Amino acid sequence: MLSLVLTGGLSTRMGTDKALIKVDGRTILDRTIDLLSSYSNQVFVSVREDQAQELNRSKYEMLFDDPNLKGPMAGIMSAAKHEAESPWIIVSCDLPLLDDETIKQLLDKRAKDKDATAFFNHETGIEPLCAIYEPSLLKNLKENPEVIEKMSPQMTLKKMKINIVKPKRDKALYNLNRITPEIANVIDIE
Repeated sequence: MLSLVLTGGLSTRMGTDKALIKVDGRTILDRTIDLLSSYSNQVFVSVREDQAQELNRSKYEMLFDDPNLKGPMAGIMSAAKHEAESPWIIVSCDLPLLDDETIKQLLDKRAKDKDATAFFNHETGIEPLCAIYEPSLLKNLKENPEVIEKMSPQMTLKKMKINIVKPKRDKALYNLNRITPEIANVIDIE
């Protein structure tokens, strides 16, 4: 199993690089890499070309976002092109409350016979950015990029065979795109 942390976004809504926001004194990127390392043979960071020299990202193995795609799909496609034969845990860098229990639940509920295993968030629907992408899906993306629906991982997954998991802890999937008072209390924006 391989893992990828998506960090290639511009963070325009946030106004600051989300991967570098600190929680309990550590960047979300560092926390996420540490979390995924326990479950993966290798953890990569997905970046844009212009982020390759950023100090925090550059200490990890990087995959460059596909320049022909936008948003998270650019990073997901970089994983498919790097190694489509392996399942990948794909996680965005804006989940400050993601925890060990949630990753374990995702792995325990993994359905190898489906294209992906993803959580269902009661507020936003399928959560494609904390999911396991199986080789069947990655090969399909690599060989048939036209299956990508409007550059949206969520819309793309809706067209696939997915195993949907109800998270034990909804809070673990709160992301920085919808800051709640609870998240605002744990993050440190410099």
